Amino acid sequence: MMITAEQAQDYFGPDIDNIPLRPGDFDDVQFCLIRDRVSPRTLALQLWKTDIPAPSLGPFGRLRALMALQMGNPVGPMAFIEPYYKLITFVPPSHLKRVRESLWEAGAGQIGRYSRCSYVSSGTGTFWPEDGTQPFLGQIGNLNQESERRLEVVVPKWYQRRVEQALLRAHPYEEVAFDWIALRNRLEIASAYCDSQGEWWFIEDNADLMQALLDHRPAKVHCEKLTWSSRLILAEAKIPVDMKQPGELLYPGLHKLWGDKKKPWE
Repeated sequence: MMITAEQAQDYFGPDIDNIPLRPGDFDDVQFCLIRDRVSPRTLALQLWKTDIPAPSLGPFGRLRALMALQMGNPVGPMAFIEPYYKLITFVPPSHLKRVRESLWEAGAGQIGRYSRCSYVSSGTGTFWPEDGTQPFLGQIGNLNQESERRLEVVVPKWYQRRVEQALLRAHPYEEVAFDWIALRNRLEIASAYCDSQGEWWFIEDNADLMQALLDHRPAKVHCEKLTWSSRLILAEAKIPVDMKQPGELLYPGLHKLWGDKKKPWE
């Protein structure tokens, strides 16, 4: 089974930048610090964004890699991302099953560990087909009223384009009515972890994390990326810093995420 761009975002983080949006598809994923020349069948995923537009891991993906290392208990501020949309469309009862199944197959309807989620309500749609149209229901030149089902599904943004295409293919209407609504549903993940020695592990600093470090005064911190101003603040607070080489935490974390199967969605 090939790896699509959407599956890569689903697994490594919804905030991947510059991922190819071709129907694709890759046979494998390679993690790199700079853009590598690899086979067109391999997704070369940079650990850090550079000036060169190439697929790169976002902050949320880097935190997922850190979580996979299981360094200790989550501490500090939580990081959030809001990647969800709701798709609303209106379907004749005869085609409800077909349309809903198509949306599910395209990646819609996943809420946490529940799949194939949807909501359906009944109502009446009105429309006036003008000359030159080919209405699935009703008569040209008349105001038609037809029984319809309002269908709602939740969709991650990285599946949005594919789900919309699935809707247009499965829906019987010549002109399909649908809406996309951005949701406030959030994914959350810890920004740091505390090991059994009281030392904190994180990937990169931010203002909230720095404040948490000053509030808790860990015995030591380990990280890959730290600004000079943050280094000075930690030095003044007498908090020792162990700067890791770029990729020293991310490489093993991503490979642990990826695992031996390499395609955990199969």
